[in-house]
Amino acid sequence: MKKTHKISKFVKKMKKKKNRHILHEVVKTEIERNYVDIETPIKNIMSTNLKVVEVGKNLREVIELLGDFEITGVPVRNGNKVVGVISDTDIMRVMQERGLLDPKKDTVNLSGLEKIKVEEVMSKPPITIYQNEKITDASDLMIKHKIDRLIVVDENNKTVGIVTREDVVKGLTSEFFLKSLKKSGENTINSNVDLMLSILRKKNQVSIKELSKEMKMNIKDLEDLIKILENKGLVEIVYPLLGWPKVKMVKK
Repeated sequence: MKKTHKISKFVKKMKKKKNRHILHEVVKTEIERNYVDIETPIKNIMSTNLKVVEVGKNLREVIELLGDFEITGVPVRNGNKVVGVISDTDIMRVMQERGLLDPKKDTVNLSGLEKIKVEEVMSKPPITIYQNEKITDASDLMIKHKIDRLIVVDENNKTVGIVTREDVVKGLTSEFFLKSLKKSGENTINSNVDLMLSILRKKNQVSIKELSKEMKMNIKDLEDLIKILENKGLVEIVYPLLGWPKVKMVKK
């Protein structure tokens, strides 16, 4: 029953999955238009705690691995060599092509999944990138090959990590935001940051709902701004037992 539940969660998650490449390309376009050189290397944003599957495993086993670790794709290994990559998108495509998914009931033909081996579905050969390349280089490769993740290697071609489209978008957005702040004296983002920090200095901590009203920002835009500032160690989000999350400044 537990394994069936994992499969069901996988299907529901994939049905709700947003079109991530749109955001990815929007951010890249904005960077190209707005004079910002991105210098962050891949090694600063990649995941190094790699989960892998061996060739010979079946799709049901892969789905359970993705569910257990809440990840969207893994490298495929044959002995000590990475020979491909398999993702949730690859699996969903195959389930639809082979009629293993009932979209109305969100049910999956489990025995059918067990008959399909990883090597039949994986993308191969794996597209790699050196860890010292810039995240804009990763962005270009993903767009060129229409993929969501890259295997990261060191100078000796040894696999050292994996970088996903989400990692790239987050890295591009954060650096673009910070560099834009330095280059623009009167822009809207700069004003919003100044206003938020001013409010937090006076009140110590404020609920997101209250902050939204004081800053006259919608909650979604405010949450995006808070996340970027939190990643840079400027603010912290506090989650009380009841009520809205609160934001406070980080004391240096």
